Amino acid sequence: MDSLKKAPFLAYVDAHVSEDNWSLDACVGRALQSGKFARSEVVCTKTLYRYVDLGLMGTRNHHLPEKLRRNTKTRRVRENKKKLGRSIEERSKDVDTREEFGHWEADLVIGQKSGSDQVLLTLAERKSREY
Repeated sequence: MDSLKKAPFLAYVDAHVSEDNWSLDACVGRALQSGKFARSEVVCTKTLYRYVDLGLMGTRNHHLPEKLRRNTKTRRVRENKKKLGRSIEERSKDVDTREEFGHWEADLVIGQKSGSDQVLLTLAERKSREY
């Protein structure tokens, strides 16, 4: 099995992380640079972090202080975003000419968004009625 071939490297990583406070990436780099392990005997840094997360190694997340400081939360795009009405681009073309009486434009100015701030609503009729 392939993982049995890499057990000495995993023991090397556990020893240097706990004794010398090396990062997982430093373990991989120094193992390859020193020639202690061949490339075929080493797993990549991403795989090491996955092994730590799964609990397959003696190293735990609390042994890796930099990992605990980083924000790894992924941002997600909301699939079902609430639509608050039709877009202004969907209005009829005769409204754009502003020749018909009774079409209003509204604008809302919100304060500092602390929840209880004052708001300002402006309403304007774009064309007055001609008599």
